[in-house]
Amino acid sequence: MSGPALGRAVRSGMAWSILESWGVQLLQFLTFLVIARYVDATMLGIVAMALLVGQWFQMIILSGISASLVSKGGAADADLDDTAFWISAAAGALLLIATFLLADWVERTAAHQGLGMVLRWLSVANFLGALNVVPQAWLTRALLMRPLATRSTISTLVGGIVGIALAVAGYGVMALVAQNLAVAVIGTIILWAACPMRPRLRFSREKARDVLFYGRHVGVTGAANFFNANADIMVIGLALGGAATGIYTVGKRALLAANLMLARALSRVALPVFSQLKGDPPRLAKAFLRIVSATSSITTPAFVGLAIVSDEFIFLLFGPRWAAAADVMRYLSLFGALQAIGIYNQSLMLAMGKPQWQTWLAGIYALVNIVTFFFAVEYGMAAVAAAFTARAYILYPLSVWPVVVLLPLGWRDYWKALRPSVVASLVMAVFLWGFRFALAGQAPIPMLLSTVIAGAAVYMVVLGLVGRTIVIDMFHFARAGGKRVSSTS
Repeated sequence: MSGPALGRAVRSGMAWSILESWGVQLLQFLTFLVIARYVDATMLGIVAMALLVGQWFQMIILSGISASLVSKGGAADADLDDTAFWISAAAGALLLIATFLLADWVERTAAHQGLGMVLRWLSVANFLGALNVVPQAWLTRALLMRPLATRSTISTLVGGIVGIALAVAGYGVMALVAQNLAVAVIGTIILWAACPMRPRLRFSREKARDVLFYGRHVGVTGAANFFNANADIMVIGLALGGAATGIYTVGKRALLAANLMLARALSRVALPVFSQLKGDPPRLAKAFLRIVSATSSITTPAFVGLAIVSDEFIFLLFGPRWAAAADVMRYLSLFGALQAIGIYNQSLMLAMGKPQWQTWLAGIYALVNIVTFFFAVEYGMAAVAAAFTARAYILYPLSVWPVVVLLPLGWRDYWKALRPSVVASLVMAVFLWGFRFALAGQAPIPMLLSTVIAGAAVYMVVLGLVGRTIVIDMFHFARAGGKRVSSTS
């Protein structure tokens, strides 16, 4: 793909990806917000633990298959797509059978009544996810984000309507189960209707080796990332029980929504873009730094701001009975600021054919997490969240090291890309500390609104002083992306 054509495709893909992430995450968060007011913490915790099976399957099995397809860049390979589909379908079927057979044993072992029933129902959604991995990768590889955005938005809306209706009617945990099933079913129908690829009854051993060889490192990395992302939920669920897991999930869910809205929208197109630019290292290095800088300029102040307003945020949106989730959200928001830019380091390693590097890094993170959480859980949920964040910052240089090895740039270049947003966010945080101290005693709504307005104003002023080029880049991207979306709609 030529430079101008690739640029147009990237702008279009990013614009649609941003629209999808904002729309979908807003719908999901609003649905979660309403349902959380009608179900208790124990029910929420049980579903959170059951959903870990699907996340495990996605991160360890399906992500490797998807990455092996997307990493081909713009190249199309029908035999590879067919083979990958049958591999993922077989894996999904095996998981479905295993879940049905082992659900009761898992419930007894975890000592959470009702967990087995939830696992069985959600196994259907996991199987559908296996059927969807290849068409989704096909569209992503082609940078066709519009049908993916349509699919996610409509399925999330339908799932939200189903979940809220059942929650209000008093169906409890089944409201959460039905919501996830509705999203999976509707999303599958729309995805297959939008994707022209149709699997044939063909299976190539050579292509299977390609998929499995590439995917093995991604899968091992996914296993480590799974524990990185979910070891806190697992430890709290086993050590503190379902109610504590539900409270922790509320605090973490707020972070997840913000992270997906602010970071994943941009990172979704990173792997295919990096894959297409890997033959031109100087151009790739420039693109990498610009996208990291642009992401940080949006996400860093947002996550720092969430940490500052966590008390008002939880109180106003979820109610006083979830107040304990505010401390969890505060610490995890600071982790989110780092996670938002760290995603690109992993995408770069995959694009450059170094998935094993990410495997080693993820393994180190997972080991440190498990050991840290084992000791931190004794001091409660907030201690686990604080340990999670502290580990991320201490070990983050390990994630940057492959970037400076694979690309013609240095540590100073990487820091230079982040410096304006980091400096502006720190100035904003210091200002808001004094600002909120002066307004102590204000009601939650005035305190939240005044903090957001004042923080945004201070951040933009400081960013304009220390990072003017970032502001200009953001303006040009927003204008170009808006025009592109208008022309394709």
